[in-house]
Order: sequence, then structure tokens, then C-alpha cells
Amino acid sequence: MGNSRQRDALGTPEDSRGRSSLWAQSVSGFPGFAHDRGMTNVSDRSVLLPDGRRLAYHEFGDPDGIPCVYTPGWPASGLAGQPYGEAARKAGVRWISIDKPGTGRSDFDPRRSLPRYAEDIREFADRLGLDRFATVGESGGGPHALALARALGDRLTVAVILSGMAPGQGKQAREGMRPVNRRLFALAERAPWLLRPQLAMFGRMVAKPENAAKWQQAAMGDAPEAERRALEDIDPALLLAATGEALRDGGRAAAQELRMLVRPWGFPLSGCTCPVEVWHGAEDRNAPVAHAHRLVAALPGCRARIVEGAGHSVGMVVQHELMATIARAGTPGSDG
Repeated sequence: MGNSRQRDALGTPEDSRGRSSLWAQSVSGFPGFAHDRGMTNVSDRSVLLPDGRRLAYHEFGDPDGIPCVYTPGWPASGLAGQPYGEAARKAGVRWISIDKPGTGRSDFDPRRSLPRYAEDIREFADRLGLDRFATVGESGGGPHALALARALGDRLTVAVILSGMAPGQGKQAREGMRPVNRRLFALAERAPWLLRPQLAMFGRMVAKPENAAKWQQAAMGDAPEAERRALEDIDPALLLAATGEALRDGGRAAAQELRMLVRPWGFPLSGCTCPVEVWHGAEDRNAPVAHAHRLVAALPGCRARIVEGAGHSVGMVVQHELMATIARAGTPGSDG
């Protein structure tokens, strides 16, 4: 998520009103593609998993605060967690943003699945000494957070799904999406071998720093007013950096991930045992609000918050309320 010239099926950054704007809106719409100019204290590290793979992560917010494991959307590295850093610091939240397998500095996982990701995070949490923690999954990170809610429910204080997608395939799952999202999801379902070349092309495009301003303009082009206000101080440079890190391998991991997300997830949502909250923008066109309604119907005891006037970047619109929810859930004796 005009009058531009078209050179391939998904377009190139020639005109922010044309197909490139669809790409920018789609990818920038997996939010967190923002670099808060005030957040310069960034820590990135990694742990070694039992099978020898490295799982990397970034830390923002309060290093001594209530821990929260954040899984960014698709395609994005853990740098996508940085815009939440200041709100996390103020709320006393330790915001731990994951480089998913094959993105950023994390190693590729040839056996990748959502349940396997949950086991990676179990080991990761053990290594970091996180007995109890919250989790947040944004957009394509939502299914990852739900996998944690299913496998690690006894250790989670709360799971919050921001702009998340629901399981499902076919036209119903794609209804209401931006055209480029519909095309990508259809490719992932029907012709996944075509995804990687498209993503490799896109990776080459975002590797050019001069494209940052074009991306910012395109991403803001039809954003709801609430999102414009929340995103107006964001540096577009991280849009390129977070996306570029997710496509550094020529699109291999990103193609694998999207294919994984459009297939059966490998676990029942009814098995999620921790408190789950679904927060969604009413005007979302990347993951339309129907996805939120389906999640709420499938998740026992789920709390829903549909934010009027917000789109796919709802997390940035409600970032302070989000951090307050995490802090409250992690505070002993709280009624949250």
C-alpha cells in the first residue's frame, strides 16, 4: 500500500501517485517504518538458539522496565520497533524488537513456521531471563504474537495484536485490501515462486537513499488525519532501513514469511490462554477491519478496540495507551 510509467507487474518508484505508491503504502503500512529522531540510544544484540541459528533483537524504551517482546510486520526488521521507544520509556516498558528469522541479523530458518517461532521465543526469553512478559505483534507480526499466546500463554501477561491479519485464504481474506496487497497475497497462495523475484526487485529499489522522501510522500498520501499527526515527525530513512534489512537476502525470507502467513498457521486460535487484545484501525486497507472481527470471534475472552479515524498505523496513533496497557498488565496487583 496515475500517470506513472509501468516497467513490471508491481511498478518502480517513478511516480508517487502510481504503482510505486501502492508499494510504499503497502510496506509502510506494516507500521514501525519510522525513525524517531529523538531515539538515538539503540541496543541490538543476538542469542544463539539450540540449533545454531542466531536470533537478533533491538532494545528500546526503559532497559529496566516491564518487558515486552515486539514482532514487527512484513517485511521489516526489528528496527521497526524504534518509533515506540520514547512512549515505552515514559511508561516504563522494556521494548524488545525481534529480527524475525532471515531478517536483519537473524539467520534464515529453512523449517520456519509460526509454532517454531514460538519455540524460538521461548528459548530467547529463557536466555534473557524473562519469566513473565508481554508480547505485541503488528500487522504480519500479529500471527507471530498469537503463536506465542498459544504456546507461551502461562508466561505472557498480555498479547496485543495491532492491525493484525486473521487466518484464511482466498478472496474473502483479501477483500478490502489495497490492490498491491491483494496481488501479493494471491501470489503467495497460487504462485509463491514468483514472490522472490518481485521482492528482490523491491529490495534493490529501497537500497537507494534518494527514495526515502518519495516513500514518505506516498505513505502519507491517503493516510487518515489521525495517522498523519502521529507520523509527521517520523524520519523516512528508517522506512528504507527496516525494509532493506528484511530484503537483504534478495527476498528469500520475506517470500517464505508471506507464504507461511497465507497458509494454515498450525495452531488453533481457541488454544490461546493468556489475555489477548485486538487493536485495529477502522480505516485500515492493508489488513481491513474484517480481519479484526474474525480474530475476536475466534479468540476466547478477547478484548477488541476498533479505533475510528485510524488506518493501518493504528499502533502509532495509540502508542501511549498501548504502553500503558503493557505496563498495567505487568504490574502485580493491577486490575488490567
